[in-house]
Amino acid sequence: MSSGERIVLEEISEKDIDGLFKCYSNQNAMSTFGRKPVETKDEALGIIRQNIKMKEENTGIRYAAKLKDTKEFAGFITLKRYNSIDFRTEIDYLVLPEYQGKGIASEMLHLLLKISKSWKLERITAYVDLNNLASCKLLEKANFKNEGILRSWVRDGDSFYDVYSFSFLLSDFKN
Repeated sequence: MSSGERIVLEEISEKDIDGLFKCYSNQNAMSTFGRKPVETKDEALGIIRQNIKMKEENTGIRYAAKLKDTKEFAGFITLKRYNSIDFRTEIDYLVLPEYQGKGIASEMLHLLLKISKSWKLERITAYVDLNNLASCKLLEKANFKNEGILRSWVRDGDSFYDVYSFSFLLSDFKN
């Protein structure tokens, strides 16, 4: 568990089913997340179980972001696809619409970067929908560098769309 000013990051577990379902079933939230919304809590439970397996296999970890004062589920942040040979990983995150614009995503990212120090990492990558300007600003504020556009990176049914690739190199910040 990692604690910030307003939120606590806790490893995701099956008790977070309602919060994760609220995230993954939200059409607006999923429109820039690169995946179709889920329709049932069983689908959301499957995602949680994948997240638990990812932790057991040491390939990543997902945290539920909960408000410190009320313990309400506000979103999640994930370190995933950890590559121990090349010391790199990817991140993704989502904040429920009612908590957006309140600094929650910034705090989640800050806490995850602190946590990531315990992993052997050189590079952290985030892929961002071209229309998600808030996420681009968030990453730039956290010293991620926009490396450009990856063409046809995400598939949605029969269509493909482009994303920005952002990177954070830990060697840039060792001093």
